[in-house]
Amino acid sequence: MDSLVRLRYLLETDPTAALEECIILVLLALARHSPFCANAIMKCERLIQTIVHRFTVNNMEIQSSMIKSISLFKVLARSDKKNCLEFVKNGYFQAMTWHLYQSPSSVDHWVKSGKEKCKLSSALIVEQLRFWKVCIQYGYCVTYFSDLFPALCLWLNPPTFEKLIVNNILSEFASISGEAYLVLEALARRLPNFFLQKHLSDLSPKCTSDDKEIWSWSYVTPMVDLAAKWIATKGDPHVSKFFKGQEGVQGDFAFQNLSSTSLLWLYSAVMYMLFRVLERLTPDDTVSLHETGELVPWLPEFVPKIGLELIKYRFLGSLVSSGTESGKDSAGGASFIQELTYLRQQSDYETSVASVCCLSGLIKIIITMDNLIQSAKTGISGLPFPEHSLSREGKMLRDGILSGSVVELKGVLNVFINLVASEWQCVQSIEMFGRGGPAPGVGIGWGASGGGFWSKAVLLAQTDAEFLIHMLEAFHKASSYISPSEETTFNTQRINSSLGLCLTAGPRDRVVVDKALDILFHVSVLKYLDLCIRQFLLERRNKTFGWQFKEEDYLLFSKILVSHFRSRWLSVKEKSKATDGNSSAGNKTFKKVNVPLNTIYEEVDVSTICNQDCTSLTVEWAYQRLPLPIHFYLSPISTICDSKWTGLPKDNTPIVLLEVAKSGLFFLLGIETMSNYQVTDAPSPVQSVPLIWKLHSLSVSFLAGMEVLEEEKSRGIFEALQDLYGELLDKERSSIWEEYISGDRVELTPETENKTSVEFLRFQSEIHESYSTFIEGLVEQFSAISYGDLIFGRQVAFYLHRCVESPIRLAAWNALSNAHVLDILPPLDKCFSEAGGYLEPC
Repeated sequence: MDSLVRLRYLLETDPTAALEECIILVLLALARHSPFCANAIMKCERLIQTIVHRFTVNNMEIQSSMIKSISLFKVLARSDKKNCLEFVKNGYFQAMTWHLYQSPSSVDHWVKSGKEKCKLSSALIVEQLRFWKVCIQYGYCVTYFSDLFPALCLWLNPPTFEKLIVNNILSEFASISGEAYLVLEALARRLPNFFLQKHLSDLSPKCTSDDKEIWSWSYVTPMVDLAAKWIATKGDPHVSKFFKGQEGVQGDFAFQNLSSTSLLWLYSAVMYMLFRVLERLTPDDTVSLHETGELVPWLPEFVPKIGLELIKYRFLGSLVSSGTESGKDSAGGASFIQELTYLRQQSDYETSVASVCCLSGLIKIIITMDNLIQSAKTGISGLPFPEHSLSREGKMLRDGILSGSVVELKGVLNVFINLVASEWQCVQSIEMFGRGGPAPGVGIGWGASGGGFWSKAVLLAQTDAEFLIHMLEAFHKASSYISPSEETTFNTQRINSSLGLCLTAGPRDRVVVDKALDILFHVSVLKYLDLCIRQFLLERRNKTFGWQFKEEDYLLFSKILVSHFRSRWLSVKEKSKATDGNSSAGNKTFKKVNVPLNTIYEEVDVSTICNQDCTSLTVEWAYQRLPLPIHFYLSPISTICDSKWTGLPKDNTPIVLLEVAKSGLFFLLGIETMSNYQVTDAPSPVQSVPLIWKLHSLSVSFLAGMEVLEEEKSRGIFEALQDLYGELLDKERSSIWEEYISGDRVELTPETENKTSVEFLRFQSEIHESYSTFIEGLVEQFSAISYGDLIFGRQVAFYLHRCVESPIRLAAWNALSNAHVLDILPPLDKCFSEAGGYLEPC
């Protein structure tokens, strides 16, 4: 790029500080745009060397351009692992992070430098730590920890808060400390598994066979002790004043935005660092059982210490007296979990996101610690601190923190279920404007109310979704915490929430969707859906199916559905060669107004790639399917004609396709009956799917033949689905007709009224503009193979319904007439909708 050469020339001419900052900002924007631009910057001769030289010359005084230069190197390193390796090998990393070695001797010395210098040094050190964290995530620069640790101690230890508050620089200190603990969290990812015997004797970091460095367990205990000190600061009066609450569950928490948010991010970083350490203590599947038969033969002393500190300083409501639901402990204050939950509901976007991240880290610690302690009960039957062994805290730790806080956590779960139920619709509304969204770096989105994919609202929604999936997973595995009276409500909530999570997740949230699918298609959930189906049939027909599903049927459904949805929606999208208007319900989800951008990237969640040989820490928006369309759950039956999306072995493809369709029919009937005929506080995503997509998906299943109707179970389910959709169609037609005869729209002409009020199933405009071709194919199948089959005939006759738009109704009539099959259509009393819907009104 000629522009890069000119920018390099300007840097080489000793520009002013303002001009230098502008140049770096331009380069930073280019690097963030796409891998192509980032590679161009790396390949521009002498450009990187010039930036490093400008950073190191006259660097005694911190300038804004220096901070932006480090941000540039961080973005370039994130875009490609090769760039990061080049920075390390050429010494650029050390040149750009030398300030980390020059830590002030004390907090007092740092405070005395002045507020403005504290702000500049804080911003610089934060960016340098982020740059280091990127290198660690690739497996580089881990060995630098021993050299940098003495300088980091100032930021890892809790300060004297009073001095920082008086000088109004608490947020600057907390920002550095939080980023330092995120570096420790990245280092913890590089720890070998604790119970692999070949690693237990390692006392220093070393390199693996693929030249990636690993951290040493010898450093962990001191780091955990430092983190425990931050947990103890929750009892400091200068800290607690930021989270004060009044009497009652819904206390008003008075806090100063900037400082409280910075503290929340700091606590979040501490929680995640401790969680990563505990995670590396959890044995891998490959670790053989110990001679004693215990999965975890023993635990380090810091494991119970972390739990005791969390309980002692009221991070949890575990000390709540039994039977109370207010969450108040003996001291009369709310637990930290409740304070965080309240802040999420009442605060601005940044504080809300920080609160949810802190909650997420805390819940992960609780779950992981409980699993470790329960797996090694015999090894820690006596806690390492004898004075606590008989205390209430010690007993609670031994019995399980999760079980001791179940009442409080149920309240948190309900709050986030309601939040996600209201947020997935926001993400879906943005999807209407195309998958491309705004240009990278714009940040607020174009054309979408409330902002686009980079808006704070969507970021908060996806953060809520990530936290909720962990909560659902915890309660899903610990079903004993759900009482029989709560079981029905909980099953409905987790199904609706799992669907909502799938609709909220973005390209970097594949793990969220993956876990949601595991919950959605668990055997216990499928059994509950079967119960909903039978209750619906008893209410409508006074009888249920003449057969019952067995345990092996549920297991088969679960296996097939999970495999299909992962293959269909979590696989990499291939560029379509041609558009087939008849293939599936997802071919034309939305109108293509403009060509979407193909160079949109986001930071990827490194927890999903920490054990993989990743070449980039960014995820591409092109060629993927997240966020999902609202009707994604219809895919098992709407893709029956395409073996590409079965997710199962390619042998006997027609049989596999049939099994996917059968499993999909059962699941579809289950969630439809649950969503439309079970009383719930929040509307189900299933209810928001237009009826037109549901009816179309049933029609698509006939394009592959009638095999799906040959089995008694599938035939009965298909007929029940038709009846259910017929009820919904009649209900919607009646409500629209009542609205138009109420007198509010008497000014409309009969023709306009008829078109707008009755013909609300617009297949041609909402499904595909060539839908008449689909009708011709469907009628051709009906005339060729149906032999007047009642269920097939009901599906074809539906297209003669007055709610179907006129062009499609006319196309269906012509196709049936030309094929001479009008006489084998079912009579009106056998159709799945009321006869009045097919007849012209008097």
